Amino acid sequence: MAVNAIPLHSDDFLVELDDLLFQVCEELQLPPYRYRQAEERYRAVAAVLEATGSFFATLAPKIYPHGSMRLGTTVRPVGGPHDLDFVLELSTPYQNVNPMKLIDALFAVLKDNGVYKEMVDRKNRCVRIKYADEFYLDILPACKDHGSGGTCVQVPDRRAKFWKPSNPIGYANWFQWQAELGTRFLLEKAMPLPAQQRTEEKRPMQLIVQLLKRWRDIYYGGNDFAPISIVLTTLAATHYKGEQSVSDGLLAVLSRIAGAIAVAERQGIRLVVCNPSNTAEDLSECWDEDPDAYGMFTSGIKDFAAQWGRLLARGGDVNGELDRLFGETVQLVRVKQARRLQEARKAGMLGIDAVGRITTASAGVTPLRPNTFHGD
Repeated sequence: MAVNAIPLHSDDFLVELDDLLFQVCEELQLPPYRYRQAEERYRAVAAVLEATGSFFATLAPKIYPHGSMRLGTTVRPVGGPHDLDFVLELSTPYQNVNPMKLIDALFAVLKDNGVYKEMVDRKNRCVRIKYADEFYLDILPACKDHGSGGTCVQVPDRRAKFWKPSNPIGYANWFQWQAELGTRFLLEKAMPLPAQQRTEEKRPMQLIVQLLKRWRDIYYGGNDFAPISIVLTTLAATHYKGEQSVSDGLLAVLSRIAGAIAVAERQGIRLVVCNPSNTAEDLSECWDEDPDAYGMFTSGIKDFAAQWGRLLARGGDVNGELDRLFGETVQLVRVKQARRLQEARKAGMLGIDAVGRITTASAGVTPLRPNTFHGD
């Protein structure tokens, strides 16, 4: 459906742009049915791993989600599978366990199950369950790291053939505090997925992360140079300083990330992105093996920061640029805007506000006369 561009008026440019970005993020949300499907599958797998007689049942397993569904930053995939990440944490100290045997044991338990036996695959640090409908679950086994304290764990790494430090619980808590979302959470046995947040319930930082991830999907087109979500999420949360405007906040975050890249360049090193809740975990270590990917990341962030800065400085009709940055989701938003305005016009609920914008009628809005022209 072709839709004329809806220009953003200079008087309230940032307000209208924030509203448009809000609606883009709403479109990026997983549909509720997909979210419910993810929770059902997560619970089913958790029940298998916790069942009496399971290899893991005697090791006091805690099973909990991590990643974008835990953080409220899910983004509808562009032509690819949706994934749900969760952790199988065992109470035993990691020093008592062979990391390769642990990941093999997880694979074996699922492979021996009649439901999952044809769906499982080993990855570097997790076991993946692939579903037929472009959906997969990644299960990360972990053991307690008492030496590092708190909620720190160690996870097996098949390439290193050893343990790697991590802290999924601590990371989620840190992210929530950064976003000013509130309280910490306790984990006992299988923690349910959090209820899906409505877009209006999210903090600006969560929306900024969603926009960064969608820009990544469009800019890199799904190639191997695309930065992983945990790196973008950590950088955004680290450099977010409480901005309440999503458009201003996005520019501030991009500018600060570009500044951090520049500092690293002057020092002759790459930007290092660590887990703030366990700094022994380098979330960006993949760049050591692929310096070209790091170069593509830095040039991409610099380009995005420059484009977004010019867009905010210029104002006016920026729909074409938004299309290029965030893809067809912007067009979907404009289609829905046009339909809402058309429905409001038919219902006699359309008006003009104080700065001349056509909007739905409310206090302070002058109603428009209904369109009585019925010719061709």
